[in-house]
Amino acid sequence: MFQKKINPNEKILRKLKKVDKKWVIVVDSGQKRMYNEPTLRIGELKTRRKRMKRLYGTYEHQLDDKNRIRIPAKFLAVFDKEYEGEPLYFVIYTDGRIAIMPESVLDERTGQLKTLLPDETDAMNALSKILGTVEEVNKDGQGRAIIPKFLRNEVRIEKDVVTVGMGDYIEIWAKQVRSGSVDSMSVDEANKKAYGRARELAGKS
Repeated sequence: MFQKKINPNEKILRKLKKVDKKWVIVVDSGQKRMYNEPTLRIGELKTRRKRMKRLYGTYEHQLDDKNRIRIPAKFLAVFDKEYEGEPLYFVIYTDGRIAIMPESVLDERTGQLKTLLPDETDAMNALSKILGTVEEVNKDGQGRAIIPKFLRNEVRIEKDVVTVGMGDYIEIWAKQVRSGSVDSMSVDEANKKAYGRARELAGKS
C-alpha cells in the first residue's frame, strides 16, 4: 500500500515515476511509498525537486605566486548551489591527485572507515595517513585557495595544474603527472578499464 506520511527512518533506494503528481519510490525495506512531494534524497532523508547539477569538465591553469589555485567558476557555482555552500576540503582520495570535496561527500566517502577497530594497527595507520591529508579549503571571493605545501609535494604540483570534475567532487593534478598517467590513455582503453572494472564489482555484489 502507498502511504503519504514520511518515515524518517527509511531511505529511498530509487524513485520510480510520478503518478497523479505524486512520487512513487522504493525504500530500503523493498516496499513502495507514494509522497506528495519528493522530500527525500536517494540514500538520505532529503531530495531535490530537480536532478542535482554535477561537476564535469577539464580546465588547465597555473598556481599563482602565492601557490593559490583558482577553482573554476563553473565548479564554484555547483558547490554553492547544489551543496548550499557547505565547507570544502582538500584530501588525497586517490594516489597522484588532490580532491576537493564538499563536507557531505567527504563524510560519505570516508564513512565506511568508521568500522575500523583501534587494535587493527595497520588499518589504523592507513586511516591516519588518509585523514591526515584532509585540510579545509579557505577560498577568497574569487575562488582562490592556497594548496598546503605538503599536499603539493605529495602529488608533485609545482606550477601547471589540471582541474577535473568527477561528478560530486573535483580533482587537481600536476599537469605532467596527468599527462603521463591519463592523457596517454586512449578513450577506448579508458572505457575498457573503467567499465570492465565496474562490471567486475557489480558481479561481486
